[in-house]
Amino acid sequence: MRTLILSIFSLSIAIMARGESNQVYYHDGYTYSNSDMINLLGLKKFLVVDLQVYAGELQRTLDKVELAIEQMDMEVQQMEESRVGRVFSGIKQFSLLRHLHLDWPQWLRFMRKEVASAWQKHAQELRPYLPSKVDFMEACKAIYILIDVYGLSVGDFSRGLINGKQYKSKRFGAMDCFALARHGFERRYFDLAEAWFEAIALTSDNDDINRVLGYSWALVLQLYARNLLNMNKKELALTVLQRVSTLGIDDQSILRQLELLERGDLKPTQGTRQLKMINFEHYVRGCRGLFDPPEGLSCHYDFHTHPLLRLAPFKVEPLSQDPYIAMYHDVIYDSEIEELKDNAFPDMERSKVYTYSDEDSKNTGRTSMSAFQTDHQYRAVTKVNRRVMHMTGFEVLADGSSDELLVLNYATAAQYLTHSDYFGPQYSEYIQRGDRIATVLFYLNDVEQGGKTVFPRLGIFRSPMKGSAVVFYNMNSSLQGDPRTEHGGCPVLVGTKWAATKWIYSAEQMFRWPCVNPK
Repeated sequence: MRTLILSIFSLSIAIMARGESNQVYYHDGYTYSNSDMINLLGLKKFLVVDLQVYAGELQRTLDKVELAIEQMDMEVQQMEESRVGRVFSGIKQFSLLRHLHLDWPQWLRFMRKEVASAWQKHAQELRPYLPSKVDFMEACKAIYILIDVYGLSVGDFSRGLINGKQYKSKRFGAMDCFALARHGFERRYFDLAEAWFEAIALTSDNDDINRVLGYSWALVLQLYARNLLNMNKKELALTVLQRVSTLGIDDQSILRQLELLERGDLKPTQGTRQLKMINFEHYVRGCRGLFDPPEGLSCHYDFHTHPLLRLAPFKVEPLSQDPYIAMYHDVIYDSEIEELKDNAFPDMERSKVYTYSDEDSKNTGRTSMSAFQTDHQYRAVTKVNRRVMHMTGFEVLADGSSDELLVLNYATAAQYLTHSDYFGPQYSEYIQRGDRIATVLFYLNDVEQGGKTVFPRLGIFRSPMKGSAVVFYNMNSSLQGDPRTEHGGCPVLVGTKWAATKWIYSAEQMFRWPCVNPK
């Protein structure tokens, strides 16, 4: 135990030192970062050790108190036995006076004494590295996004039943359900909040522990009743509050709320909000896999871009002829995948949305983590770049002909809403580089549920398949951006998603992609 405590102390000092040297690392958002979640897990281990030390000190203190109680009980019994009528033994009389005069004040001081104060201080020092309110709100929003995009039942989801498959490790506790219910209540998503309130009844948590953490059935029932009232379910709200007495809950605030409700003094909150992605209906349909499969297309081998491909041609699955979209199978090896992931993981930051100006920014519509891999930095990057040339026939190695390979990681609920990869003539480097003529998206792992790539305007979707890549042209034959290539990355429902993207620019392709008169 001592060795464990010392190692935890050393690790916590290292974490605090890293936080001081790189504050951005701790303020980039925990929800969508697997690397930061690993650090959070380590942080929780530190706090568990703090609690273990605290519990040990409490136990030793309790042992002393119990021993003292046993001794005092014995002394009281001996005094009772030695008393003759109303007369006490002189020795026992002195002992009683001395104990109450000298010993008892010491016990009062002992009871006021802090237990494991050094470890309490240590736990306080870790508070700046805990998730912030912004992190927590983003985590709540991520769960609501999954429920909305995939049309999940809150009751099933809270029990770990996702699309008919049971996950024992993905159950929500009462505190989790209550936090999500409160989130919906405060943001006026009353229908989903009601479902989360009802899910609390499906949990089997220890109420004693939850009470220590500030959870009470009185608060749950009050908010639940108020949520029902906001949904114009006044009679049901009254029933919930009237059942309080049958549950053995004695809380005056509930009785006051019941009285106000019965008198009609409580009014519903106006302005119920619906968490619906109205502008992304086709995106949602694609994420749910509701598009029909493409017709009239057949798989083929491609060996036209390089002589060596006649020995090992690419296996191509066309998804659309106009605009060109195809799935290339078995185009990146496991060894290359692992090298890309290992090298990118330590440098990953929240992905940014790149615009036609010189500026880029974080966006709530893009919640993956990513890191660029410099050309020729690693063998895997060099091989993948060369393979992209063979797959597309485009130049990608000349200066300005392509962006560096971007390795991406999508944690649970991470997504990229529908967008286009091309910028348009407003792009600040349009004269020098042209625009993004093509995109190659490699899948570096299989995703258990979710994470599809969808083209809503074309009714096309593809699930990630390790080792494959989707290739599509963002511009038409006259080098104008094609809005039909608008696409998105669906939220990961179960697991994580790894991908790598290569964007290719048009200026260097003038002899590979001849201009065509639009007339």
